[in-house]
Amino acid sequence: MSSALQTVAIIGGGISGLSCAQHLAKTNKFVPTVFDTGRLRPGGRCSSRQPEDSPASTFDHCVVDHATQIIRVPPSYTEFKSQVETWLSDGVLASFPPNSIQSITAQSKVAQPIADMEAYYGIGGMQSIPLSLSSGINVVQDCWVSPSNGVKLKGGKWVVKSKGEELGSFDKLVIAHNGKCADRLMSKTPAKELHNLLRVNFADRVSKSGGKRMTLNSIYSLSFVIPEGSELGTKFDGISCYVKNNKNLKFISSNSRKHQTSLSSSPKEVWTVLSSASFGKKFKGPQENLPQELASNVTELLLGSVVEVFGLEENLNPEETKLQLWGAGVPLNTWGEEGYLYDAENNVGCVGDWLTEPSVAGAWESGRRLALFMDSGDIHTKNSVGIETGEWKYNDNVNDNGLGDV
Repeated sequence: MSSALQTVAIIGGGISGLSCAQHLAKTNKFVPTVFDTGRLRPGGRCSSRQPEDSPASTFDHCVVDHATQIIRVPPSYTEFKSQVETWLSDGVLASFPPNSIQSITAQSKVAQPIADMEAYYGIGGMQSIPLSLSSGINVVQDCWVSPSNGVKLKGGKWVVKSKGEELGSFDKLVIAHNGKCADRLMSKTPAKELHNLLRVNFADRVSKSGGKRMTLNSIYSLSFVIPEGSELGTKFDGISCYVKNNKNLKFISSNSRKHQTSLSSSPKEVWTVLSSASFGKKFKGPQENLPQELASNVTELLLGSVVEVFGLEENLNPEETKLQLWGAGVPLNTWGEEGYLYDAENNVGCVGDWLTEPSVAGAWESGRRLALFMDSGDIHTKNSVGIETGEWKYNDNVNDNGLGDV
């Protein structure tokens, strides 16, 4: 090997960051380290609650996917299709059974299967995907890289700090998350043009022109436990369901049916619902510490919407609920053509589904593309990639349903 291995700090342990790390490691030219805020495991929106995470809870018998529910392969994503096929053969993913993904309108009260929809889910939860991607990768968990002074370019190296402690200096830096934290993280660095694209708006819609900044929506996720044989379970015979024409709800899924092997000893049903973006905006609160009054109101409204949509005769009375706000939810617009950003002058790049398309496939592809570029040698001949040329593009899929590929 002609030169020493290059060290790369990747801030964010979601799919784009882990994909970038895995592809960089395969080149045998880079040593990536992923810094992730997750307390137990990496994953971002592909995280799942495992039974052992809540030993004193009625959730302790079932895996709960509380964010991403479905994985699909866009027609042009040939590399991701190959990755999905590998995950299927390795037991990381499984295919949804025919007719198990359905759609319901607020007027019909009856869900109908979506014909010929090919989709996948993680065996043992969507968490199986980040766990597979992180295999063999150095991932530092429960690590809060402060937005105010967490990264600093010093002497040509990127110094990463958490809680006032230096975690190392690295040849290159990759930002693999977005929202206000990513904006602030890069705001005091020399990479001004790259930082400009990380500046963010939060809204439930974006103009048809694509807007002038990255725009993220906010979505509530509510998981709840009800007795087996519920009226909801009787009226809906699928696994996952898109909800149309309801102002509060966009999606509902049965974790019990998806992860049926977890239910062998407990007569419970575990469901997850995802709110509309407009509902998330209307009832948005502090993500890490939702006031109890707000949380109770949001929970009651979402449960009431389930009753309304499916025409249930009785209210849902869950044994337990868990509510989470994804404050920096799904990108409503996307930037550029390359699928990544790179500032060669300062040795820093960005990956994320906001650079491709808002989905697991888009996040994985963004990470792959940046790693490919860093390995290509072009990194030494271009001052920047994807930063100076490009425009914000309106995303029909996300703006229509607020979720993208959920």
